[in-house]
Amino acid sequence: MKLKTVLILFSILIASNCYSQSGYSYYVHDYQINPNDSNKLFLEIDNTNFIKNNEYFGPVAEGYTLLGFNLTPKIQYFPNSRIKLSAGANLLSYYGRENEINASLLLSFQYKINEHFDFVLGNIYGTVNHRLIEPIYDFERFLNNNIENGIQFLWNYDRFYTDLWLDWEQQILQGDPFQEFFNVGLSSELVLLKKEDRYSLSIPFQNIVRHEGGQINSNNDELLKTIFNNATGLSFEKTIHNKYLNKIIFSSYIVNYQDLSPTKQQLYIDGTGFYPSIELENNSFDFLVGYWYGDQFIAPLGNPVFETYSRTKFFVEEPIRQVITSKLSYQKDVFKGINLSVRLESYYDILNANMEYTWGVLIIINDRFFLR
Repeated sequence: MKLKTVLILFSILIASNCYSQSGYSYYVHDYQINPNDSNKLFLEIDNTNFIKNNEYFGPVAEGYTLLGFNLTPKIQYFPNSRIKLSAGANLLSYYGRENEINASLLLSFQYKINEHFDFVLGNIYGTVNHRLIEPIYDFERFLNNNIENGIQFLWNYDRFYTDLWLDWEQQILQGDPFQEFFNVGLSSELVLLKKEDRYSLSIPFQNIVRHEGGQINSNNDELLKTIFNNATGLSFEKTIHNKYLNKIIFSSYIVNYQDLSPTKQQLYIDGTGFYPSIELENNSFDFLVGYWYGDQFIAPLGNPVFETYSRTKFFVEEPIRQVITSKLSYQKDVFKGINLSVRLESYYDILNANMEYTWGVLIIINDRFFLR
């Protein structure tokens, strides 16, 4: 009980004194090709050192700690003002398990077809770059599953943005005893009303499909599985011009789940969710308070706290789940290309009267160096 009181008071005190810049802005890569980079060669270093401690005590999700680093060095070449070629590698390592480094080679081709449309093949702009809400896409994938490879289409207009992608996680060949895994997603936002430097009203539209199977899968014990998640709603942003607060964001989403598998294996065939939130931003802090109502909801790529069954505990389910969330993040540029990020999140399970929380510290290094 004391821990719950401390966390709630801490969130209220922080919220009353400081607000924030977008909590994900430091994790998103700018995919635009700069015409001034034509015929130039660069070395880009992208590194995240992290500790994330998940203190989960309820029946749905189990607690654990992640402590390690994600390192991605790349060579980038721009043969002209429309093409970007990248080659590099990704290394993921957890401290205490240094002998189990996950390494992968990366190749990427990006072509800017016109001013508003980009095509990417190979290593795509993934995880938080997709702008998906946490119930259907977990922020933690930025740490432990950061690399996405496949194909991506990006449209960017003044009042319309779309990200359409295929992330191919596991390939199979004839005779392999395992399944293929891939994700297909669509993330869009349409601005209905916009008054420069004052406010905007937009409709976000998010879809993601998780597929496990394959026509040449030789393992008949594992049935084909296809899970669909969708989120859509309204988002209102109000710009505030003072030294304490830059922006207020009101968002509300209706979230859906469907099991599209030929043979149904999930506890529920379909489900819904409701996710309203209010977010306060300034240059250093971001504070969000939200409410989650889930009814028979499943999202294999989302944060497990929002699901209505347990991924790790057999026969544990909660068909109705109600959670009050609060998220506080602090970001600071400690040097050129080096950012310090501190995150604190709490999840209060209303039906079980249970408080769960996570905290994390990230050092993000992202810089590039001119070679020739």
